[in-house]
Amino acid sequence: MVNYKAFYENYHRRRLLPKRLITPKNFTYRHIVRTLDKYCPGKTVLDFGSGVGTLALYLGKQGKQVTGIELSQKAVTVAQKSARLFNLTKNVEFHRVDIFKTNLKQKFDLVICSEVLEHLPDDGRALDRILSLLQPGGRVLISVPSANAPLIKTRAIKHFDAWSGHLRRYTVESLTKLLNQHRFQVIFSKKNEGIIRDALFVFPTFASQIVRLANRFALISDLITIIDNLALKLFGEAQIIIVAKVRGKV
Repeated sequence: MVNYKAFYENYHRRRLLPKRLITPKNFTYRHIVRTLDKYCPGKTVLDFGSGVGTLALYLGKQGKQVTGIELSQKAVTVAQKSARLFNLTKNVEFHRVDIFKTNLKQKFDLVICSEVLEHLPDDGRALDRILSLLQPGGRVLISVPSANAPLIKTRAIKHFDAWSGHLRRYTVESLTKLLNQHRFQVIFSKKNEGIIRDALFVFPTFASQIVRLANRFALISDLITIIDNLALKLFGEAQIIIVAKVRGKV
C-alpha cells in the first residue's frame, strides 16, 4: 500500500514561499481560477489537498473564509508562512490533517478538490466525505486528469501516472456518473488543457522556465493559452474541471 503522507511530503519538499499572489491570468491556475470566480459563490471554503495554499490565498484575498487541509507538513508550513506574509491570517488557515480521520465540525459553501481525487484509493468515499462537509446546496469544484490525454494515448508519458501517484484517470462521463451516485448534480463541466499545456507540466525539466515566465507575464500566459486551445480542439483534453452541487438533503 502506498504511504501517501510520505509521497506528498516528498512531492512538496522543495516548495518555497511565493513572491506574489496569483491573479486570474496566472498560467498554472487560470482555468481553475476562472471556474471558481464564475461558478463558485459562497463565503466559506474548504480546500481539500491545499498544497502550499495557492488557491486558498487567492480566495482569502477576495474576502472568503478558507480552511486548507493537506497531508504534507512541508506544504502546510509554507502555506502558513505565506498567509502571514500576505496578511491573510484572518481569512485563511491551514492544517495538516487527513480528511478521513479528522472531525471537521464546520459546514462549507464550497469544497475545492483539485488534482486530488485521482490519488485516492476510494474516490467514492472521498465524495461522501465532501458531501458531509457541505452546506445544503453547497458546491464542489473538482479537477482531475483526463483519460483522453493525448500524451497518455500515444504512450509518450508511459510511466507518468505511476510516478505522480495517479491511480486512475477520468472522462467527463465517468466522473459525472460517479458524482450522480454520491448525491451530486453536475452544473458545469469543461474539457481543458491541450497537449501543449500538458507537456509543459509533464516535462518540467525542460519547460519550467517557460511556465515560470507565463506565470509572471500575462501576455505570455495569454499567447500560450490561445495556441493550446487550438491544440485542445484538435487532439483532445488532458484535464477535466467539474462543478457540482449537493442534490437534496445531506
